Amino acid sequence: MIDYPSHVAADSGRLAAAARTAGLDSPVPSCPGWMVRDLVAHVGKVHREKEEIVRRLLAEPPAPVEPPQDGVLFDWFEDGASALVATLAAADPAAPAWTWHEPDQTAGFWRRRMAHETLIHRVDAELAAGSVGPIDQDLAGDGVDEVLVVKMSAAPGWATVTPGEGAVALVVPGARWTMRRSFLSGTSPDTGNVYEGLEMAALSAAPVETDCTVRGSAVDMDLWLWGRGPLEALEVEGDRELALWLRRVAAEDTQ
Repeated sequence: MIDYPSHVAADSGRLAAAARTAGLDSPVPSCPGWMVRDLVAHVGKVHREKEEIVRRLLAEPPAPVEPPQDGVLFDWFEDGASALVATLAAADPAAPAWTWHEPDQTAGFWRRRMAHETLIHRVDAELAAGSVGPIDQDLAGDGVDEVLVVKMSAAPGWATVTPGEGAVALVVPGARWTMRRSFLSGTSPDTGNVYEGLEMAALSAAPVETDCTVRGSAVDMDLWLWGRGPLEALEVEGDRELALWLRRVAAEDTQ
């Protein structure tokens, strides 16, 4: 079992160290338009808001957090990360808490989500500093699953998802996922927006013939899905355009 709070702690420390090395005014190459200052502020804000959700077991999002000035930004970030780690470690994963993912309204959702949020942004900080450190393969494999199952495949209860043509298999040691080109239709009861045939990628629960297979290590797969690593680090068999399509779809969910 993955110890999510420990990963949040370790990667928060590495993020802060890399950000200090790079300097607040350095650009973040994996986040166009961001400086390191923006990265640290963003992750610190996310940490504090999610810590409040889990600590108070909120049923709705908390008030937005405003980052401080540069002079205290790192201390603020590190204090928030420490509070988040302590809260996640003490939380009952089954306790009810608000999340943006309709099927899972528990504190456990945030334990997992914050581990991957912090990992990916740690990589951003290290890219800004010039060198990416080692990544845990088990955590990366779990990250691939989170992207494909939670971020990309989940559809709201009011929507209908219709399978289309084209399927991509993603294979890492010990795990395989098949993502099928699909189309979402329905009317949102919250906004009234009508969706007709919105293209998406959805996990196929049943066996389906694939047109492309992307294979490699869990770390390389996770980084590629998040736009932090190249497709060239992976082996592609079959229709390479489908692999590129999958990454374009993933880009909407992996900022």
